[in-house]
Order: sequence, then C-alpha cells, then structure tokens
Amino acid sequence: MLTPEEFVLALLAVTEQVSTTVLGISPLQLGIAAGTLQILGYALYIYQSNRRELEPNPAAWLMFAYGTALLTALELDLDAELHLLILPAVCSLLSVYVALLCWKRGTLTWPEDTADRLAFIADIILTIAYIGAWALRAQGSISEEAREFATFAFLLCSNATTFTAFSPLLRDAYLHPNRERSLAWTIWTLAYVTLGVATVWEHGWHSVLLVYPISNAVLHFSVAWLARPHRRRHYSAV
Repeated sequence: MLTPEEFVLALLAVTEQVSTTVLGISPLQLGIAAGTLQILGYALYIYQSNRRELEPNPAAWLMFAYGTALLTALELDLDAELHLLILPAVCSLLSVYVALLCWKRGTLTWPEDTADRLAFIADIILTIAYIGAWALRAQGSISEEAREFATFAFLLCSNATTFTAFSPLLRDAYLHPNRERSLAWTIWTLAYVTLGVATVWEHGWHSVLLVYPISNAVLHFSVAWLARPHRRRHYSAV
C-alpha cells in the first residue's frame, strides 16, 4: 500500500502528464483552479463547523492563521508568480476566519501542548528575523543576495513548522475521528496537488516553492484518511 507521501507524488506526476498532454491546461489556469478548490473546501468546512458536524482544532488553526500569511509573504519575496499565490492567499484569509470561529466559541486559547507552543514561538521568531533582514536590506546594511538567501532559508523553516502546526490536528483526528470530516480535507489535498503541478510547470522539480504544496498535500491527505467515514463509524460504535 502506498504511503501518503508516495500517493501524493504519484498523483502529482499523473496530473502533470494529463494536464500537459491531454487537456492543454496552462499554469495560470491550474493556479486559479487550485485557489477555487481551496475556497470550496473552506466553504464546506465552515458550513460543517457552523452545523457542529466537526470541531476545528483551535491550536492548529491559530498557527495556520499566522503561519500561512508569513509563508505567502516569503513566497512573494522570492518572486513566485501571482497565480501560484492564489491558494496560500486564500488559505491565509480563510484560516483566520476559522480561527475567529474558535475564538467566538471560547476554544481559541494559548496552546497547552509544549510542541504546539514551540511551533507558535518559532513562527514569531521567524517573522521577527524576516522583518529584520528586510529592514537591513532597505537601509543598505546587507546585500540583496544576502537578503534573498535569508528569505530562502526562512521559507524552508516556515514550511517545516507546518508539520508541527498539524501535530495537534493529526493527534485529534487519530484519537477522535468524529471531530473531523474527510471531504473538505480531500478537496484541499486536490487543491495542493493542483498547485504542485503548476509549480513544477513554472519552476521544475527542484524549486523550493514546491515544498509548500507537496508537504501540505501529504498532511491534508493524512487528516482526510484519519477522518474517513469508516473510522468515524468504528469510533462511534466503540
């Protein structure tokens, strides 16, 4: 059986081949499609949350709301095409909305788990370091090449914190699959796979910009798999 990572990479390769040889879709169209899928997933997730069919993990969404905005800024600084930024921009805005839903319900509090706290602190440090590098460049204290290298390094670190941000959500989905629903996470997985294809098309397989869609496709697919209906039914029966 394929692991989530192998599944996503295989899906990326197949989708790229189909889109280029059969459908003739451009990277711009793929970027728009990825953003549209992202909006669709959020619309479904927010709808199910308002109906109390699922329970958003407050610690995870707090970090999504903050971290994705930073990552979007970093990718923009690395001259990512605008159509590659549609999905992360949508995610930045709508994850804030989900975090506000948690706050409105009184569940958005300082993370209790040590790993969650460290991830949030890491995001804060990353932002301060990035702003500092940008300010030094503006003052002429460091070269443009040094600032670009710092942005590259920060982008890698920002993508790394995504795994930690997902840790409370994955733990919840594993222990309490009834708190999530798989459909929205499946739609988001397809959105990131689509963005991955567009990124490969624009920058090739060795671009640092590819880390974001691949890592998120794997993580979103993992939540979808853990929250699949069979596990929820089994959990309810127990």
